[in-house]
Amino acid sequence: MNNIIEKHIIKTQKRFKKYCNLILKSKYDRVITEELIQRYIDARYYNFEVDESIKVFYRRIFDSIKKRSLELIKEEPSKKEIIDYTTDLFQYFFYFDFVRNNMEADLVINKIADMRATRLNIKSAETADFIQGFAKLIEEDTLEVQENIDKYYSDDFELDIKKVSSSNKEFYRVKLVYNFEFPKIFSQEAIDEVYNTDIIGEDRLFVEYPMVVNTTLIDILNGVFDKYYIVDFSVDLLKKKQKLEQILQVLDNQAAQDKIIFEITFDDFKDNKSEVFKLIKRGFGFALKTSFDTPKFTLDELKILDIFDCIIVDPEDVNKGKYKKKKVIEI
Repeated sequence: MNNIIEKHIIKTQKRFKKYCNLILKSKYDRVITEELIQRYIDARYYNFEVDESIKVFYRRIFDSIKKRSLELIKEEPSKKEIIDYTTDLFQYFFYFDFVRNNMEADLVINKIADMRATRLNIKSAETADFIQGFAKLIEEDTLEVQENIDKYYSDDFELDIKKVSSSNKEFYRVKLVYNFEFPKIFSQEAIDEVYNTDIIGEDRLFVEYPMVVNTTLIDILNGVFDKYYIVDFSVDLLKKKQKLEQILQVLDNQAAQDKIIFEITFDDFKDNKSEVFKLIKRGFGFALKTSFDTPKFTLDELKILDIFDCIIVDPEDVNKGKYKKKKVIEI
C-alpha cells in the first residue's frame, strides 16, 4: 500500500529540482536547491518553520524560504547571487503546486522566461524553445498530480465526514459508507451486520485509510492545517503484525499522523496498553472515547490520559469535568 503523502512530497521535490535545473542552467547549484526545496516542503506541507502570524498562505511559505536563504548566504556569501536566483523561483513555483491560482500557467512561464533573459542573461534565441518545452512539462506534471489525487475517489465508497461535536470546528469523525447495491434477498439489517463484523471492519480500513489520507492531502494543498480526522481502529489488528504494518504504511508520514487519529475505548486501551504506547512512540495519535459505563478513573489513570490527542466525553461519563487535557470534546 502506497504512502500517499510521502509519495506526493517526494515527487514534488523531484519536480522542483528539475525545474530549477532547467531554468537556472549554469547558475544551478544542487546543494542550495535541495536546501531551499526542503524548507519549502517543511513550510508548505508540514506548516513547520513558519511565522503563523502571517495569515496569507503563500506569503507565510515564502517568508520561511527567505529566512533560510539568508542563513545560506551567511554560510556561503560567495554564492549570494545563486541563492537569490533560486529563492526567487519559488514565487513562480507556487502556481505549479496549488498554492496560488490567480494567474494562468502560461503567464507564469512567460515571467520565468523574462527572468532568464534579464537576470540570468540567457540568450533570447533559447526563449521560445524554453517556453514551449517548459509549458509541456508543467502540463504533464500537473495532470499527473491531479490523476494521483483523483484515483482515490470511488463510485463504490465514500467518506461520511461529520463534526464530532457541533461546537468543535477541528475534530471530525470519519466513516466509510458504500454506494453499491446488494441483492434484494438480503435485508438491510443483515447487510449492516456483516459490513460491521470485526473481520470486515479490519479489511474496510484498507479502503478507508487511503481515502482519509487523500482527504488530508487535499486539506494541506489548500493550506488547511487545523482539521483532524478521527477514524475507527480495530484492536484485533494489534495481534496481526503483518496486516497491521500493511495498513499503517499509508499513514506512516508525519503530515498524515498529525491529522488522522485512531479512536479507542478505555477498555481496549487498558487491554492493549503496551501496543498502543508503541504506536504512539512511532507518531500515531489516539483519541479516547468514553461511554456511560466508563469506570471512575484514579488520579494515576487520569494522568495517563495525557497521551491521547483528544478525549471524546460521553454525557454520562462519571469522570466528566475531571479531564485536564486541552482537547476535550463533549458530545
